Amino acid sequence: MSDEASAPESESVYTQYGGVRMKRRGSRVVPDFRFDDNPGTSRSPGEISYSLGAVPKGKDVTYAFEGEPEEYPEVDFRTLANALDDGRTIPNTTYLTHAIHKHPAIFIPHIPSYVVRRFTTGENEDGERPLVLDPFSGSGTTGVEAKINGRDYVGIEINPLSRLVSEVATAPIPPTALERAENEFLARLERTDERLYDEYDAEFLDRTDKYHWFEPAAIRDLSRIRKALAEFIDSEFDLLGELTDGERAAVEDLGVNEGELERRSNRWLTLMIANTVFEVSNADPGISKAYKSKKMRRRIERGDHPPDALETHEKQIAESRAKLVELWNELYATDYSGGSVQRTLGGFGTTDRQEDLENNAAHRATVDIRIGDARTFDLPEYREEVDLAITSPPYINAMNYYRGSKLRLFWLYDFLEADEKFDAKELRQSIVGTNSVSMSEVRRGLPASLRDVWRGTDKGYERTRLPHLDEDIAAIHGLDHNESERKAYVTWKFFAEGMVRNLARVYEHLKPGAYYFFVIGENTIGTRLIHSHKYVADIARNLGSFAGHGDALAEGEGYRLVGSAWDSITNRDLFQGRKHDGGVIECELATILQKPK
Repeated sequence: MSDEASAPESESVYTQYGGVRMKRRGSRVVPDFRFDDNPGTSRSPGEISYSLGAVPKGKDVTYAFEGEPEEYPEVDFRTLANALDDGRTIPNTTYLTHAIHKHPAIFIPHIPSYVVRRFTTGENEDGERPLVLDPFSGSGTTGVEAKINGRDYVGIEINPLSRLVSEVATAPIPPTALERAENEFLARLERTDERLYDEYDAEFLDRTDKYHWFEPAAIRDLSRIRKALAEFIDSEFDLLGELTDGERAAVEDLGVNEGELERRSNRWLTLMIANTVFEVSNADPGISKAYKSKKMRRRIERGDHPPDALETHEKQIAESRAKLVELWNELYATDYSGGSVQRTLGGFGTTDRQEDLENNAAHRATVDIRIGDARTFDLPEYREEVDLAITSPPYINAMNYYRGSKLRLFWLYDFLEADEKFDAKELRQSIVGTNSVSMSEVRRGLPASLRDVWRGTDKGYERTRLPHLDEDIAAIHGLDHNESERKAYVTWKFFAEGMVRNLARVYEHLKPGAYYFFVIGENTIGTRLIHSHKYVADIARNLGSFAGHGDALAEGEGYRLVGSAWDSITNRDLFQGRKHDGGVIECELATILQKPK
């Protein structure tokens, strides 16, 4: 599929909710992007069109509201990303450093790759590198794509493990330094005795039973790994000494001194503890949260134990080093051995990127990933400086993201940086969409409604689709289920607090005319399909009419809705083990917003 407009045909008008109008030619539509307002490009990409198709839905799922179209534009990101004319092709979802850690519910890289390359150019309208923002940075998928495509990146991430993953995935380390660090660390690990080092054992920060999740042999060997890493970090070890001329030129051109190179190596090896913990715990493999099923228990009772921790750790280091070598090869057009066997992005670029550092945009592109909350972040240096925002927030009530990472966080807590230290309860309850809320602290009189936080007119509210959301929340609250009150409140909180505040924070950091691509899934809560993208679109358009956005917007202020489109879900890792009483959700919806100029 191409996003280019087809040959001229007779035109008609295709309309989405809220007066969003697109030109229609046969089976294709042309969204009104208003490219002349877009600050992220130095030239207009011309007219872009997409095929119309019925939004996929599971059995017994009713999708469209009355008066709304059943057909939406289809943005097949996998195809679109590989059809652009810059020579890049993305072979799979794990290329380069995208799978350097098994992170739950990740973006496929094709989404940010297409959006970054289509809606920004190498220079923005001011002749500078465009700046890309992802307020739910996660594993850094958007950051990797921004970096390799020569765009600056700022990410916001609340989970220290996710921040660590995204930093390692986006921070190039010279292959020579990687090899030296690996050899030095493994030599120290080999010198440890086969015993438990109490002083390097991990303290679990809540009531989690360590021995429920890890066998004694795994705990013993993880303490050995932690000892070796602590000694490696404290050692006087020269990572710059044997760099090649090309590697040295690259790090010196960016002002990367030995201290920064050591930090990157330390962060990489710290992440490898998390990788190993994921593989050697008693939790079921492939499940996004820490879960020890009866089947897993029976396996262990039969003697089918988790793999050896030391062997697993060495394997994780080797595999991740290959990914980091491949990232370096991609950034500098080098061919260091030891990289991943999959070659990627063939044919992109014609200049010698290793020697021409001045014109190597990927080399110069900056990455800045902050620990922060997508609802409350405020970066003065980036206010009205962002050329493009892309994100995919957590699913509502879909999974406990904290539970999915806490075992790994406990084992690497001592190695986290100062701003990453966390309180277990606060982190658990602070993640957007989490079902971990203290109902005893919630005001009574539930169910709450979006109308409760609306400050506009009654007629204005009725023109939105939010009354449907209020009906959803009331219906969930009224279910005969012991978790119905909690699920209703979590749903309300996701939109009334999470989405209102996030949309406002991004709005404040976008340049006028910049886009916010908001990719969100529709999931079923208590038999009710929550039409998330519709509600996000209505909140975004009327942002100033809500209480709690931060008082920085006027009542009539909000985003312009370019339109919404769908893309099929092909990776169902998020949904393993989940019931779908309302039908399996077949797609995600991309809501395209633009800050008025």
